[in-house]
Amino acid sequence: MSWALLRIEFVVCAWIIVLLLGDLLVPPPRKASLWKLALAGAVACGVVLGLTPIEWIGHRFQDMFVLDRFALYFKSLSLLTVGLVIIMTRHLTASGRPSTRLRLAQDDPQQALSVKTEARLEGSLPHPGAFYMLLFTALLGMLVLASVQDLLLLFIGLELLTFSLYIMAAYLKTEPQAIEAGMKYLILGSVSAGFLVYGISLLYGFAGDTSFRVLQAAIAKGPVPWTAQAGLLLIVAALGFKVAMFPFHLWVPDVYQGAPTPVVALLSVGSKIAGVAAMLRVLFGVFMPLEGLWADVLAGLAAATMLYGNLGAIPQTNIKRLLGYSSIGHAGYLMMGISTASSAGAQAVGFYALAYLLSNSAVFLVIASAASAVGGDSLEAYNGLSRRSPLLAAVLFVGLLSLAGVPPLAGFVGKLLVLLATMDSGRLWLVMIGALNVVVSLYYYLMVIRRAYLLAPSSSQPIVLDGLTRLTLLALCAAILIIGVVQQPFLEQVGLALRP
Repeated sequence: MSWALLRIEFVVCAWIIVLLLGDLLVPPPRKASLWKLALAGAVACGVVLGLTPIEWIGHRFQDMFVLDRFALYFKSLSLLTVGLVIIMTRHLTASGRPSTRLRLAQDDPQQALSVKTEARLEGSLPHPGAFYMLLFTALLGMLVLASVQDLLLLFIGLELLTFSLYIMAAYLKTEPQAIEAGMKYLILGSVSAGFLVYGISLLYGFAGDTSFRVLQAAIAKGPVPWTAQAGLLLIVAALGFKVAMFPFHLWVPDVYQGAPTPVVALLSVGSKIAGVAAMLRVLFGVFMPLEGLWADVLAGLAAATMLYGNLGAIPQTNIKRLLGYSSIGHAGYLMMGISTASSAGAQAVGFYALAYLLSNSAVFLVIASAASAVGGDSLEAYNGLSRRSPLLAAVLFVGLLSLAGVPPLAGFVGKLLVLLATMDSGRLWLVMIGALNVVVSLYYYLMVIRRAYLLAPSSSQPIVLDGLTRLTLLALCAAILIIGVVQQPFLEQVGLALRP
Protein backbone atom coordinates (compact mmCIF):
# COMPACT_ATOMS: atom_id res chain seq x y z
CA MET A 1 0.00 0.00 0.00
CA SER A 2 2.82 2.42 0.85
CA TRP A 3 4.60 1.94 -2.47
CA ALA A 4 1.30 2.14 -4.31
CA LEU A 5 0.93 5.73 -3.14
CA LEU A 6 3.86 6.58 -5.43
CA ARG A 7 2.41 5.01 -8.54
CA ILE A 8 2.01 8.30 -10.44
CA GLU A 9 5.68 9.08 -9.75
CA PHE A 10 6.63 5.57 -10.92
CA VAL A 11 4.71 6.11 -14.15
CA VAL A 12 6.64 9.33 -14.76
CA CYS A 13 9.95 7.54 -14.12
CA ALA A 14 8.94 4.75 -16.49
CA TRP A 15 8.03 7.25 -19.17
CA ILE A 16 11.42 8.93 -18.83
CA ILE A 17 12.93 5.55 -19.75
CA VAL A 18 10.45 5.19 -22.63
CA LEU A 19 11.47 8.60 -23.95
CA LEU A 20 15.14 7.64 -23.63
CA LEU A 21 14.54 4.50 -25.69
CA GLY A 22 12.54 6.52 -28.20
CA ASP A 23 15.37 9.01 -28.56
CA LEU A 24 17.84 6.15 -29.13
CA LEU A 25 15.75 3.95 -31.43
CA VAL A 26 13.64 6.34 -33.50
CA PRO A 27 15.48 7.33 -36.70
CA PRO A 28 16.44 11.03 -36.93
CA PRO A 29 13.91 11.92 -39.67
CA ARG A 30 11.08 10.75 -37.38
CA LYS A 31 12.29 12.19 -34.07
CA ALA A 32 10.18 15.28 -34.68
CA SER A 33 7.14 13.12 -33.84
CA LEU A 34 8.39 12.27 -30.34
CA TRP A 35 6.05 14.96 -29.00
CA LYS A 36 3.25 12.43 -29.52
CA LEU A 37 5.00 9.96 -27.23
CA ALA A 38 5.53 12.68 -24.62
CA LEU A 39 1.90 13.79 -24.81
CA ALA A 40 0.77 10.18 -24.50
CA GLY A 41 2.87 9.94 -21.33
CA ALA A 42 1.22 13.02 -19.84
CA VAL A 43 -2.22 11.61 -20.66
CA ALA A 44 -1.29 8.25 -19.12
CA CYS A 45 -0.16 9.99 -15.94
CA GLY A 46 -3.44 11.90 -15.84
CA VAL A 47 -5.43 8.67 -16.18
CA VAL A 48 -3.45 7.01 -13.38
CA LEU A 49 -3.97 10.06 -11.17
CA GLY A 50 -7.69 10.13 -11.93
CA LEU A 51 -8.05 6.45 -10.99
CA THR A 52 -6.61 6.97 -7.50
CA PRO A 53 -8.86 5.06 -5.07
CA ILE A 54 -10.66 7.25 -2.56
CA GLU A 55 -9.55 5.01 0.31
CA TRP A 56 -5.92 5.88 -0.40
CA ILE A 57 -6.48 9.58 0.28
CA GLY A 58 -4.73 10.68 3.45
CA HIS A 59 -2.25 7.79 3.61
CA ARG A 60 1.46 8.41 4.07
CA PHE A 61 4.65 6.79 2.86
CA GLN A 62 7.49 6.59 5.40
CA ASP A 63 6.24 9.80 7.04
CA MET A 64 7.84 11.71 4.15
CA PHE A 65 5.17 11.59 1.45
CA VAL A 66 1.40 12.01 1.68
CA LEU A 67 -1.37 11.44 -0.86
CA ASP A 68 -4.22 13.75 0.12
CA ARG A 69 -6.66 15.98 -1.76
CA PHE A 70 -4.17 18.85 -1.65
CA ALA A 71 -1.58 16.68 -3.41
CA LEU A 72 -4.07 15.42 -6.00
CA TYR A 73 -5.13 18.97 -6.84
CA PHE A 74 -1.63 20.34 -7.39
CA LYS A 75 -0.51 17.18 -9.19
CA SER A 76 -3.43 17.72 -11.58
CA LEU A 77 -2.32 21.31 -12.21
CA SER A 78 1.25 20.11 -12.83
CA LEU A 79 0.14 17.49 -15.36
CA LEU A 80 -2.07 20.00 -17.17
CA THR A 81 0.84 22.43 -17.37
CA VAL A 82 3.21 19.83 -18.82
CA GLY A 83 0.61 18.70 -21.36
CA LEU A 84 0.17 22.27 -22.59
CA VAL A 85 3.95 22.78 -22.78
CA ILE A 86 4.28 19.64 -24.93
CA ILE A 87 1.68 21.05 -27.33
CA MET A 88 3.68 24.29 -27.52
CA THR A 89 6.84 22.40 -28.48
CA ARG A 90 5.16 21.02 -31.60
CA HIS A 91 5.90 24.31 -33.33
CA LEU A 92 9.61 23.55 -32.93
CA THR A 93 9.69 19.78 -33.43
CA ALA A 94 6.88 18.74 -35.77
CA SER A 95 6.66 19.09 -39.54
CA GLY A 96 6.51 22.83 -39.09
CA ARG A 97 10.20 23.12 -38.19
CA PRO A 98 11.85 26.33 -39.41
CA SER A 99 13.94 24.52 -42.03
CA THR A 100 10.83 22.93 -43.57
CA ARG A 101 8.77 26.09 -43.53
CA LEU A 102 11.68 28.04 -45.00
CA ARG A 103 11.61 25.90 -48.13
CA LEU A 104 7.86 26.41 -48.39
CA ALA A 105 8.14 30.18 -47.98
CA GLN A 106 10.72 30.97 -50.68
CA ASP A 107 8.07 32.64 -52.85
CA ASP A 108 7.18 35.04 -50.03
CA PRO A 109 10.24 37.09 -48.97
CA GLN A 110 8.49 38.46 -45.87
CA GLN A 111 7.47 34.99 -44.71
CA ALA A 112 10.97 33.64 -45.40
CA LEU A 113 12.48 36.45 -43.32
CA SER A 114 10.14 35.72 -40.40
CA VAL A 115 10.97 32.01 -40.55
CA LYS A 116 14.70 32.79 -40.53
CA THR A 117 14.16 35.04 -37.52
CA GLU A 118 12.39 32.28 -35.62
CA ALA A 119 15.09 29.80 -36.56
CA ARG A 120 17.67 32.12 -35.07
CA LEU A 121 15.71 32.97 -31.92
CA GLU A 122 13.98 29.69 -31.18
CA GLY A 123 15.97 27.10 -33.09
CA SER A 124 14.32 23.82 -34.04
CA LEU A 125 14.64 22.17 -30.61
CA PRO A 126 17.51 19.74 -31.31
CA HIS A 127 17.33 16.31 -29.70
CA PRO A 128 13.62 16.46 -28.82
CA GLY A 129 13.80 13.14 -26.96
CA ALA A 130 16.33 14.56 -24.50
CA PHE A 131 14.20 17.69 -24.10
CA TYR A 132 11.10 15.67 -23.21
CA MET A 133 13.13 13.58 -20.75
CA LEU A 134 14.09 16.80 -18.98
CA LEU A 135 10.48 17.95 -19.08
CA PHE A 136 9.28 14.76 -17.38
CA THR A 137 12.08 15.02 -14.83
CA ALA A 138 10.81 18.50 -13.99
CA LEU A 139 7.30 17.03 -13.76
CA LEU A 140 8.60 14.44 -11.29
CA GLY A 141 9.93 17.23 -9.09
CA MET A 142 6.60 19.06 -9.25
CA LEU A 143 4.69 15.91 -8.26
CA VAL A 144 7.00 15.29 -5.31
CA LEU A 145 6.61 18.85 -4.04
CA ALA A 146 2.82 18.47 -3.99
CA SER A 147 3.09 15.55 -1.52
CA VAL A 148 6.16 16.48 0.50
CA GLN A 149 6.16 15.83 4.27
CA ASP A 150 9.86 16.10 5.01
CA LEU A 151 12.40 18.87 4.50
CA LEU A 152 14.90 16.54 2.82
CA LEU A 153 12.26 15.40 0.33
CA LEU A 154 11.42 19.07 -0.20
CA PHE A 155 15.05 19.67 -1.18
CA ILE A 156 15.06 16.66 -3.53
CA GLY A 157 11.84 17.75 -5.24
CA LEU A 158 13.05 21.32 -5.71
CA GLU A 159 16.38 20.20 -7.14
CA LEU A 160 14.73 17.73 -9.54
CA LEU A 161 12.62 20.58 -10.87
CA THR A 162 15.32 23.24 -10.84
CA PHE A 163 18.16 21.25 -12.42
CA SER A 164 15.91 20.27 -15.29
CA LEU A 165 14.94 23.90 -15.81
CA TYR A 166 18.60 24.99 -15.77
CA ILE A 167 19.31 22.78 -18.77
CA MET A 168 16.07 23.56 -20.60
CA ALA A 169 16.61 27.31 -20.24
CA ALA A 170 19.95 26.98 -22.05
CA TYR A 171 18.81 24.20 -24.37
CA LEU A 172 19.52 26.17 -27.54
CA LYS A 173 23.22 26.12 -26.76
CA THR A 174 24.25 27.87 -29.97
CA GLU A 175 22.28 31.00 -29.05
CA PRO A 176 24.03 33.54 -26.78
CA GLN A 177 20.72 34.66 -25.25
CA ALA A 178 19.85 31.10 -24.26
CA ILE A 179 23.27 30.52 -22.69
CA GLU A 180 22.97 33.79 -20.77
CA ALA A 181 19.51 32.79 -19.56
CA GLY A 182 20.72 29.39 -18.38
CA MET A 183 23.78 30.80 -16.60
CA LYS A 184 21.82 33.50 -14.75
CA TYR A 185 19.21 30.99 -13.68
CA LEU A 186 21.90 28.53 -12.56
CA ILE A 187 23.85 31.08 -10.50
CA LEU A 188 20.86 32.54 -8.68
CA GLY A 189 19.29 29.10 -8.31
CA SER A 190 22.44 27.83 -6.63
CA VAL A 191 22.25 30.69 -4.14
CA SER A 192 18.64 29.81 -3.34
CA ALA A 193 19.60 26.14 -2.90
CA GLY A 194 22.20 27.28 -0.39
CA PHE A 195 19.50 29.17 1.52
CA LEU A 196 17.35 26.06 1.57
CA VAL A 197 20.07 23.72 2.81
CA TYR A 198 21.19 26.15 5.51
CA GLY A 199 17.58 26.63 6.63
CA ILE A 200 17.05 22.87 6.80
CA SER A 201 20.22 22.45 8.88
CA LEU A 202 19.06 25.08 11.40
CA LEU A 203 15.65 23.44 11.75
CA TYR A 204 17.27 20.02 12.09
CA GLY A 205 19.40 21.37 14.91
CA PHE A 206 16.24 22.61 16.62
CA ALA A 207 14.03 19.52 16.24
CA GLY A 208 16.55 16.72 15.71
CA ASP A 209 14.69 15.57 12.60
CA THR A 210 13.49 16.91 9.25
CA SER A 211 10.02 15.31 9.33
CA PHE A 212 7.11 17.73 9.33
CA ARG A 213 5.46 15.80 12.19
CA VAL A 214 8.54 16.06 14.40
CA LEU A 215 8.89 19.75 13.61
CA GLN A 216 5.23 20.32 14.49
CA ALA A 217 5.69 18.58 17.83
CA ALA A 218 8.85 20.56 18.62
CA ILE A 219 7.15 23.86 17.79
CA ALA A 220 4.13 22.93 19.92
CA LYS A 221 6.37 22.31 22.93
CA GLY A 222 8.09 25.68 22.45
CA PRO A 223 9.79 28.01 22.83
CA VAL A 224 11.20 28.30 19.32
CA PRO A 225 14.76 29.74 19.34
CA TRP A 226 15.84 32.45 16.95
CA THR A 227 17.99 29.98 15.02
CA ALA A 228 14.91 27.94 14.07
CA GLN A 229 13.06 31.11 13.11
CA ALA A 230 15.99 32.09 10.92
CA GLY A 231 15.86 28.63 9.33
CA LEU A 232 12.20 29.14 8.48
CA LEU A 233 12.91 32.50 6.85
CA LEU A 234 15.74 30.97 4.81
CA ILE A 235 13.37 28.27 3.52
CA VAL A 236 10.80 30.94 2.61
CA ALA A 237 13.54 32.80 0.73
CA ALA A 238 14.45 29.65 -1.23
CA LEU A 239 10.82 29.01 -2.14
CA GLY A 240 10.47 32.70 -3.01
CA PHE A 241 13.03 32.14 -5.75
CA LYS A 242 10.78 29.46 -7.26
CA VAL A 243 7.73 31.72 -7.38
CA ALA A 244 9.74 34.83 -8.47
CA MET A 245 9.00 36.80 -5.31
CA PHE A 246 10.77 40.10 -4.62
CA PRO A 247 13.74 40.35 -3.98
CA PHE A 248 14.47 36.86 -5.40
CA HIS A 249 13.15 37.73 -8.86
CA LEU A 250 16.24 39.11 -10.59
CA TRP A 251 16.60 36.11 -12.89
CA VAL A 252 13.11 36.40 -14.38
CA PRO A 253 13.26 39.05 -17.16
CA ASP A 254 16.48 37.87 -18.80
CA VAL A 255 15.64 34.17 -18.53
CA TYR A 256 12.16 34.70 -19.96
CA GLN A 257 13.58 36.65 -22.89
CA GLY A 258 16.38 34.20 -23.71
CA ALA A 259 14.82 30.78 -23.11
CA PRO A 260 12.64 28.95 -25.69
CA THR A 261 8.96 29.87 -25.41
CA PRO A 262 7.77 26.43 -24.14
CA VAL A 263 10.42 26.55 -21.40
CA VAL A 264 9.31 30.05 -20.44
CA ALA A 265 5.74 28.77 -20.16
CA LEU A 266 6.93 25.98 -17.84
CA LEU A 267 8.92 28.47 -15.75
CA SER A 268 6.04 30.89 -15.60
CA VAL A 269 3.33 28.39 -14.64
CA GLY A 270 4.77 25.05 -13.53
CA SER A 271 7.61 26.33 -11.38
CA LYS A 272 5.35 28.90 -9.73
CA ILE A 273 2.59 26.39 -8.95
CA ALA A 274 5.12 23.92 -7.51
CA GLY A 275 6.65 26.65 -5.34
CA VAL A 276 3.24 27.74 -4.07
CA ALA A 277 2.31 24.14 -3.21
CA ALA A 278 5.55 23.69 -1.27
CA MET A 279 5.07 27.00 0.54
CA LEU A 280 1.53 26.07 1.57
CA ARG A 281 2.78 22.68 2.80
CA VAL A 282 5.54 24.23 4.89
CA LEU A 283 3.82 27.32 6.27
CA PHE A 284 0.26 26.04 6.74
CA GLY A 285 1.19 22.46 7.57
CA VAL A 286 4.12 23.01 9.95
CA PHE A 287 4.75 26.61 10.93
CA MET A 288 1.23 27.93 11.50
CA PRO A 289 2.03 28.54 15.21
CA LEU A 290 4.73 30.98 14.02
CA GLU A 291 2.25 32.92 11.90
CA GLY A 292 3.26 36.15 13.61
CA LEU A 293 6.77 35.73 12.19
CA TRP A 294 6.14 34.84 8.55
CA ALA A 295 2.73 36.34 7.77
CA ASP A 296 3.82 39.96 8.13
CA VAL A 297 7.05 39.29 6.23
CA LEU A 298 5.12 37.75 3.34
CA ALA A 299 2.63 40.61 3.33
CA GLY A 300 5.41 43.18 2.94
CA LEU A 301 7.15 41.14 0.26
CA ALA A 302 3.83 40.64 -1.55
CA ALA A 303 3.34 44.40 -1.78
CA ALA A 304 6.89 44.95 -3.07
CA THR A 305 6.53 42.07 -5.55
CA MET A 306 3.29 43.41 -7.03
CA LEU A 307 4.63 46.94 -7.37
CA TYR A 308 7.95 45.90 -8.89
CA GLY A 309 6.45 43.44 -11.35
CA ASN A 310 3.63 45.59 -12.66
CA LEU A 311 5.57 48.86 -12.82
CA GLY A 312 8.52 47.10 -14.44
CA ALA A 313 6.30 45.68 -17.21
CA ILE A 314 5.18 49.08 -18.50
CA PRO A 315 8.32 50.11 -20.46
CA GLN A 316 9.01 46.64 -21.94
CA THR A 317 9.15 46.19 -25.72
CA ASN A 318 9.61 42.39 -25.76
CA ILE A 319 6.45 40.38 -25.11
CA LYS A 320 8.22 37.54 -23.27
CA ARG A 321 10.07 40.03 -21.09
CA LEU A 322 6.79 41.84 -20.43
CA LEU A 323 5.21 38.56 -19.35
CA GLY A 324 8.22 37.97 -17.12
CA TYR A 325 7.49 41.13 -15.15
CA SER A 326 3.80 40.21 -15.24
CA SER A 327 4.71 36.86 -13.68
CA ILE A 328 6.46 38.68 -10.84
CA GLY A 329 3.33 40.73 -10.26
CA HIS A 330 1.15 37.62 -10.08
CA ALA A 331 3.57 36.09 -7.56
CA GLY A 332 2.72 39.06 -5.37
CA TYR A 333 -0.98 38.18 -5.41
CA LEU A 334 -0.21 34.56 -4.56
CA MET A 335 1.96 35.66 -1.65
CA MET A 336 -0.80 38.02 -0.55
CA GLY A 337 -3.18 35.09 -0.24
CA ILE A 338 -0.66 32.97 1.67
CA SER A 339 0.09 35.88 4.05
CA THR A 340 -3.50 35.75 5.34
CA ALA A 341 -2.68 32.45 7.10
CA SER A 342 -6.34 31.45 6.76
CA SER A 343 -8.35 28.73 5.05
CA ALA A 344 -10.01 31.41 2.91
CA GLY A 345 -6.59 32.62 1.82
CA ALA A 346 -5.47 29.08 0.95
CA GLN A 347 -8.64 28.54 -1.09
CA ALA A 348 -8.07 31.85 -2.90
CA VAL A 349 -4.49 30.85 -3.72
CA GLY A 350 -5.64 27.47 -5.05
CA PHE A 351 -8.24 29.04 -7.32
CA TYR A 352 -5.81 31.78 -8.39
CA ALA A 353 -3.27 29.13 -9.39
CA LEU A 354 -5.85 27.45 -11.64
CA ALA A 355 -6.92 30.74 -13.24
CA TYR A 356 -3.31 31.78 -13.75
CA LEU A 357 -2.43 28.43 -15.33
CA LEU A 358 -5.22 28.69 -17.90
CA SER A 359 -4.73 32.38 -18.69
CA ASN A 360 -0.95 32.40 -18.90
CA SER A 361 -0.82 29.14 -20.86
CA ALA A 362 -3.29 30.57 -23.38
CA VAL A 363 -1.09 33.63 -23.91
CA PHE A 364 2.09 31.57 -24.29
CA LEU A 365 0.41 29.19 -26.71
CA VAL A 366 -0.50 32.20 -28.84
CA ILE A 367 3.13 33.37 -28.74
CA ALA A 368 4.44 29.92 -29.64
CA SER A 369 1.94 29.57 -32.47
CA ALA A 370 2.62 33.01 -33.94
CA ALA A 371 6.40 33.13 -33.42
CA SER A 372 7.44 32.19 -36.95
CA ALA A 373 4.75 34.24 -38.70
CA VAL A 374 5.25 37.51 -36.80
CA GLY A 375 9.04 37.29 -36.98
CA GLY A 376 10.12 37.70 -33.35
CA ASP A 377 9.11 38.52 -29.80
CA SER A 378 8.97 42.31 -30.01
CA LEU A 379 5.62 43.94 -29.29
CA GLU A 380 5.69 45.55 -32.73
CA ALA A 381 5.65 42.09 -34.29
CA TYR A 382 2.12 41.61 -32.93
CA ASN A 383 0.73 44.67 -34.70
CA GLY A 384 -2.43 43.74 -36.58
CA LEU A 385 -2.49 40.15 -35.33
CA SER A 386 -6.30 40.14 -35.55
CA ARG A 387 -6.14 40.59 -39.34
CA ARG A 388 -3.76 37.67 -39.80
CA SER A 389 -5.38 35.28 -37.31
CA PRO A 390 -8.65 36.25 -35.61
CA LEU A 391 -8.44 33.18 -33.36
CA LEU A 392 -4.96 33.97 -32.04
CA ALA A 393 -5.95 37.59 -31.41
CA ALA A 394 -9.16 36.56 -29.64
CA VAL A 395 -7.39 34.10 -27.34
CA LEU A 396 -4.67 36.68 -26.63
CA PHE A 397 -7.43 39.18 -25.80
CA VAL A 398 -9.19 36.81 -23.39
CA GLY A 399 -5.96 35.56 -21.79
CA LEU A 400 -4.52 39.02 -21.14
CA LEU A 401 -7.78 40.41 -19.76
CA SER A 402 -8.04 37.40 -17.46
CA LEU A 403 -4.49 38.02 -16.23
CA ALA A 404 -5.47 41.65 -15.62
CA GLY A 405 -8.50 40.58 -13.56
CA VAL A 406 -11.35 41.77 -15.78
CA PRO A 407 -14.80 40.25 -15.12
CA PRO A 408 -16.31 37.82 -15.90
CA LEU A 409 -13.09 35.91 -16.57
CA ALA A 410 -11.32 33.40 -14.29
CA GLY A 411 -8.56 35.83 -13.36
CA PHE A 412 -11.10 38.28 -11.95
CA VAL A 413 -12.50 35.68 -9.56
CA GLY A 414 -9.00 34.69 -8.46
CA LYS A 415 -7.95 38.25 -7.67
CA LEU A 416 -11.28 39.02 -5.99
CA LEU A 417 -10.92 36.01 -3.69
CA VAL A 418 -7.37 37.00 -2.75
CA LEU A 419 -8.40 40.60 -2.02
CA LEU A 420 -11.40 39.49 0.07
CA ALA A 421 -9.30 37.04 2.10
CA THR A 422 -6.70 39.76 2.70
CA MET A 423 -9.41 42.18 3.78
CA ASP A 424 -10.69 39.62 6.29
CA SER A 425 -7.17 39.36 7.71
CA GLY A 426 -7.24 43.09 8.49
CA ARG A 427 -4.55 44.28 6.05
CA LEU A 428 -6.51 46.99 4.27
CA TRP A 429 -3.29 48.68 3.15
CA LEU A 430 -2.32 45.53 1.25
CA VAL A 431 -5.80 45.34 -0.34
CA MET A 432 -5.38 48.91 -1.59
CA ILE A 433 -1.98 48.10 -3.11
CA GLY A 434 -3.42 44.99 -4.75
CA ALA A 435 -6.35 46.93 -6.22
CA LEU A 436 -3.99 49.64 -7.50
CA ASN A 437 -1.87 47.04 -9.24
CA VAL A 438 -4.94 45.69 -11.03
CA VAL A 439 -5.25 49.07 -12.73
CA VAL A 440 -1.54 49.21 -13.55
CA SER A 441 -1.53 45.73 -15.06
CA LEU A 442 -4.62 46.51 -17.11
CA TYR A 443 -2.69 49.38 -18.73
CA TYR A 444 0.18 47.32 -20.13
CA TYR A 445 -2.03 44.37 -21.08
CA LEU A 446 -4.23 46.75 -23.06
CA MET A 447 -1.12 48.05 -24.83
CA VAL A 448 -0.61 44.59 -26.30
CA ILE A 449 -4.30 44.22 -27.19
CA ARG A 450 -4.25 47.63 -28.86
CA ARG A 451 -1.40 46.52 -31.08
CA ALA A 452 -3.17 43.31 -32.01
CA TYR A 453 -6.45 45.00 -32.97
CA LEU A 454 -5.85 48.63 -33.87
CA LEU A 455 -2.45 48.84 -35.57
CA ALA A 456 -1.62 47.76 -39.12
CA PRO A 457 0.27 44.48 -39.56
CA SER A 458 3.69 44.34 -41.20
CA SER A 459 2.50 41.48 -43.40
CA SER A 460 -0.84 40.43 -44.82
CA GLN A 461 0.10 36.73 -44.88
CA PRO A 462 -2.50 34.75 -42.85
CA ILE A 463 -1.26 32.64 -39.96
CA VAL A 464 -2.28 29.02 -40.52
CA LEU A 465 -2.93 26.89 -37.43
CA ASP A 466 -3.17 23.11 -37.25
CA GLY A 467 -6.15 21.33 -35.78
CA LEU A 468 -4.68 20.45 -32.37
CA THR A 469 -3.50 24.00 -31.78
CA ARG A 470 -6.93 25.39 -32.68
CA LEU A 471 -8.64 22.92 -30.38
CA THR A 472 -6.29 23.71 -27.49
CA LEU A 473 -6.69 27.47 -27.92
CA LEU A 474 -10.48 27.17 -27.99
CA ALA A 475 -10.48 24.87 -24.95
CA LEU A 476 -8.33 27.28 -22.92
CA CYS A 477 -10.46 30.24 -23.92
CA ALA A 478 -13.67 28.37 -23.02
CA ALA A 479 -12.22 27.26 -19.67
CA ILE A 480 -11.28 30.83 -18.76
CA LEU A 481 -14.82 31.99 -19.51
CA ILE A 482 -16.61 29.06 -17.85
CA ILE A 483 -14.59 29.19 -14.63
CA GLY A 484 -15.14 32.95 -14.45
CA VAL A 485 -18.91 32.76 -14.98
CA VAL A 486 -19.77 29.48 -13.22
CA GLN A 487 -17.16 29.54 -10.50
CA GLN A 488 -19.06 27.99 -7.59
CA PRO A 489 -18.49 24.28 -8.43
CA PHE A 490 -14.78 24.95 -8.95
CA LEU A 491 -14.57 26.93 -5.71
CA GLU A 492 -16.14 24.05 -3.82
CA GLN A 493 -13.62 21.57 -5.25
CA VAL A 494 -10.69 23.87 -4.51
CA GLY A 495 -11.97 24.49 -1.00
CA LEU A 496 -12.30 20.74 -0.44
CA ALA A 497 -8.76 20.15 -1.69
CA LEU A 498 -7.15 22.93 0.35
CA ARG A 499 -9.19 22.57 3.53
CA PRO A 500 -6.85 22.42 6.56
